[in-house]
Amino acid sequence: MPLQTILLACALTAAASILGGLIPLCFRISHRWMQVLLSLIAGVMAGVAAVDLLPHAIEGMTEIGGHGHGHGHDHGHYEASGAHLAMLWAVGGFLGMYLLERFFCFHHHEQGEGGCSHAGHGHTMSWVGAATGLSVHALLAGIGLGAAILLEGGEGVVWPGLGMLLAISLHKPFDGLAIVTLMNRDHRGVGARWAATLLYAAVTPVGIALAWLIGGETNIESWAAPAVAVTAGLLLCIALSDILPELQYHTHDRLLLSGALVVGLLIAVAASYLH
Repeated sequence: MPLQTILLACALTAAASILGGLIPLCFRISHRWMQVLLSLIAGVMAGVAAVDLLPHAIEGMTEIGGHGHGHGHDHGHYEASGAHLAMLWAVGGFLGMYLLERFFCFHHHEQGEGGCSHAGHGHTMSWVGAATGLSVHALLAGIGLGAAILLEGGEGVVWPGLGMLLAISLHKPFDGLAIVTLMNRDHRGVGARWAATLLYAAVTPVGIALAWLIGGETNIESWAAPAVAVTAGLLLCIALSDILPELQYHTHDRLLLSGALVVGLLIAVAASYLH
């Protein structure tokens, strides 16, 4: 397996991530278009969680439960058990993110009951949670891409891992865009936004390098599936309980915001089909 394929994959995924972060960093975005971006991002995050992460988590948990067992009725039992377990992990991720949002209040622009108003509720945890959840996703995607390059490279494929590389590269700009847009909404400094962009851009290459270093010999299913499920819960919570409720207060541009949400969902669905 040529080393240059690994290096090229690292460079492309990092560049794709930085590309998304550059949009809100380099262009001044009006309040109206900030809401459109947030709606788009909510769609992407909810779509990634529902149609990409959760199915993979269920499949991983099913395989863990079904190792060493036969097919038929027992196999069906383990499929149901895997789905149930994956959803429990996802609910745990959702609840954990919700509790952080609920009990840690920042940016008190207006004081209300309990010290937090709707205008100043705990958005800081949203971008931290988004960065954490998307980083777990990006790390596991990098490990998967590295494993695909190792596997297909050993089989003599002309461009090993091309399918996963394409899917990740198309998806990464929206991840970077999500993190920086949420930081921009919270009035984080330019230096902090640049640092987050560059750090997040390095996560997938780290995953690729890990897969290359371990040579695909280490079994990661035991922790990967729960991590993916928890990540799905984190992203669903941010999209559904934080971003979308805020957008409900904007009675203007309902059609535009709803269209942006649908586009975000379609982007996530299209990316998932490329895996």
